[in-house]
Amino acid sequence: MEENRTVAIVGENPEALFLSVLCAEAGLSNYLVGPFGEDGRTHSNRPGIEEVLWLLGILTRSGRISIRPDLRQLPLTKVRTIFLTTHASSPAQTNSLETTLRNLAPGLSAGTTVAYVGLCRPHYTFTTVRLTVEKQSGLKSGTHLSFYYLPLFWSGERIQEFKEKPKVLASLQESRSSTFQEDLLRVFPALSLAPSVELAEASGLFTAIGRDVSRALGLELAKISETHGIHYDDVLDLCRDTDLGPLGRCRSALGRESVGTEIALSYSPRRVGPKLVRAAHSINEAYQSQVVDLIRRALNHCGHPFRRSRVAILGTDGLLNKPWAKAESLPLVDSLRRKGVQVSLYPGETGSQPWSQLVGDNARVENSLLRAVARASCAVVALPNSFTSEFDVDRVATEMNRPGAICDLTGVLEASNVERAGLFYTTIGRGTLDS
Repeated sequence: MEENRTVAIVGENPEALFLSVLCAEAGLSNYLVGPFGEDGRTHSNRPGIEEVLWLLGILTRSGRISIRPDLRQLPLTKVRTIFLTTHASSPAQTNSLETTLRNLAPGLSAGTTVAYVGLCRPHYTFTTVRLTVEKQSGLKSGTHLSFYYLPLFWSGERIQEFKEKPKVLASLQESRSSTFQEDLLRVFPALSLAPSVELAEASGLFTAIGRDVSRALGLELAKISETHGIHYDDVLDLCRDTDLGPLGRCRSALGRESVGTEIALSYSPRRVGPKLVRAAHSINEAYQSQVVDLIRRALNHCGHPFRRSRVAILGTDGLLNKPWAKAESLPLVDSLRRKGVQVSLYPGETGSQPWSQLVGDNARVENSLLRAVARASCAVVALPNSFTSEFDVDRVATEMNRPGAICDLTGVLEASNVERAGLFYTTIGRGTLDS
């Protein structure tokens, strides 16, 4: 099968994993080039990605995907289609992409199709990606190479939903490769052609920014609900049942929504930049402080002082600043410890994130949920929905200090079940009696 593999996907973000799996399932065996380990396990600690990792393991063992740790192990003479997947959202990422392009371009052959996949500012694909490849390879776009742009962005969907979401594709040359488009239609059946690369770049960027603004709106409406003693979830249920508005559930983010906003703000002068986008970014950045305040009020409601109380953090969904960039500690842990809170952490992950090293003396890391909540006065739930069936609230209640509180950040628990177990339930937008 090695000799039939002509597609390479180069990158280290989630989109590279999804694209590799979906291409293989569509019959396009491929090389996946990046620091993924033998089966992609370097990403196994990322919330919401378990399904694609499971498929990646199967497709790797079957030979339909071949993982290569770096470009030096990629047989470029066999490759005819290359997807470059990254988001140009920071100087470090753009520098990394340009380094990849300089290393990749000299080995390209005439007739190769190059597709840049990710979010970027308008004109970036034409002025940076294309020009770098042409300069380093000596080949010309439209003559020797075909160039495309695909604004692909994963925001936490299951793989089937990600596949079926409408996608747009743009070409940098007037003549388009019908073979490439037909292959990509097998991967993304709801694919349409954009009139220009610049429009495609803007559409991908604006869609991502819209998610960030929507989340900021949700957090602001949750604050209003708390101020007026209304449960935000009840408002959402009424809106959904009566079709009164397009509100979505306010929950912790995957840490990816800000990618588009960071791109927009990085190229906008502060004084004349987009004020709404900047405000939304600031609101979302303040999410951690909202969680700390939620914990404080929950402990106060249960009659416990904030300092010296035991708080268990269950899961990390939405609590990392840059969960897709590199290993990092939890800002929430650091904030609580500075305020004198005793913290235990149950990551709830199957990956190899070195949490004990990352949090150091700021938290006690447990591999058991029940051990993490033992004698805790408050449990902060930041687990993905896949943990709903594993969370036995009655057993948790017997381990916790009483009276105790549950701060449910990801909406995996039913308030009535928590309250029947004798615990106080709260979440963003629900508040406490002393709000």
